[in-house]
Amino acid sequence: MSKYRDIYSRTNDNGVQLAASADRWYLYEDYAHLSPHHTKGELLKWDAELTPIVDNPDRGALIIIDMQNDFCSPGGWTDASGLDYDECRKAIPGIQQAIETARDLGMWVAWVYWQNRPDLRNLGAPTLHSCKHKPSQKGIGEELDNGQVLIENSWGGEIVDDLNPLMREEDIHIHKVRMSGFFGTQLDQVLRTQGINTVFLTGVNTEQCVTTTMEDAYFRDYNAILLSDATATSSPDYCKDAVIHNARQCWGFVMTTDQYSNAKKFEKDINEKNTS
Repeated sequence: MSKYRDIYSRTNDNGVQLAASADRWYLYEDYAHLSPHHTKGELLKWDAELTPIVDNPDRGALIIIDMQNDFCSPGGWTDASGLDYDECRKAIPGIQQAIETARDLGMWVAWVYWQNRPDLRNLGAPTLHSCKHKPSQKGIGEELDNGQVLIENSWGGEIVDDLNPLMREEDIHIHKVRMSGFFGTQLDQVLRTQGINTVFLTGVNTEQCVTTTMEDAYFRDYNAILLSDATATSSPDYCKDAVIHNARQCWGFVMTTDQYSNAKKFEKDINEKNTS
């Protein structure tokens, strides 16, 4: 049996192998190597919590979740529901910086946004209730001054003006119908066919659509990294705090946009890793 199938085996440089074959990581005391089997292309090292990571940026994608008018603009659903849409807008500067970094690194940029069918036939009562807690509250598909809430081709379903000019035709565009960007969409298929194994997650709301997408990425064995200052929520601060705690303890890693932008070339001998 190949040594690369031996989980928890020791590498020649005192690391520990996690998983097997092409999906393996090498774990060291001071960093985690997420792609020791990739010898082509530049390897980068990012500071992160709980531990720095090494990876090939060619395997990465920046995921931008639900930065839409209904969540982040005056007159949108968040605003009409009596919540503070300005809190959601706090993610915008970090996302703008992250997009610039992703372009510089040659990473895919994926826009994931919640746009439903006008007849709402894709939604059950639990999902509808999550956006309409009282009969008086406007829910998905109902009319606001600027149009229907979270409906395809509506103002509320469009990406905010601050980010819309940064979109490119060749970017990945995913319309979702639940909080998670993976449920009932082609996101998983698109990422895998493009050879993407590592996802850097941003957007709103941190403890809802961002965290469910991150958890689903983790469940599918993607390497998941939360960009903490490029995500925001209109909920109390402890909601985001809990996501950050679980992101670094369970689902992957956490870093800031500055840490994402300031990756360093990984100098250690690649061949040493791949022959260990």
